[in-house]
Amino acid sequence: MKKFISKIVNKTNVIAVILSLLIFMSFIIFILPQEAAKSEAFGLMESIDTSFIYTADDLYRIADSYGEEGRAFYIRQRFTFDLIWPVAYTQFLLISSAYFYKKTKLLKASYLLYASLIAAGFDYLENIMASIVLFRFPQTTPIIADMTGIMTLLKWSTLSVSFLILIFLMVVGTVTQLKQRFTQ
Repeated sequence: MKKFISKIVNKTNVIAVILSLLIFMSFIIFILPQEAAKSEAFGLMESIDTSFIYTADDLYRIADSYGEEGRAFYIRQRFTFDLIWPVAYTQFLLISSAYFYKKTKLLKASYLLYASLIAAGFDYLENIMASIVLFRFPQTTPIIADMTGIMTLLKWSTLSVSFLILIFLMVVGTVTQLKQRFTQ
């Protein structure tokens, strides 16, 4: 994994950052609203994925409110759109953070770049676990149902940290670059 991060840092340039931003923004502007409209058409008013934390009871209540067709749609969506969405936000966060990390001269801080990959991992775990619970519903899935809410909390927490890391690296990288220009 260290080699992968090192390769990203070494190969990242401003063009890669712009392309990753365009991909990320395209998802936010075009694809997310379409997916939200599809969910709404199925009557999925309350979303599992956008909650910060929930209990197994909340998950079962939401599964019940979706109905059979809604649950089938939710599962399909997890294994189509929601396979790509984490890639879209992770590539933006990783490439942008790597670009600004290079500018910071904080050589011992490369571990910060793992945050977005960890967030994507929690997102995939959340999707798999929620899909299992919804697929088995009305049967209960005790351990998995309990863990799903925790995966969601961890996803949102690490994703938030990833954006904070990006902002931190942008500020430190910009200040470092300005200092170098003014001291030459």
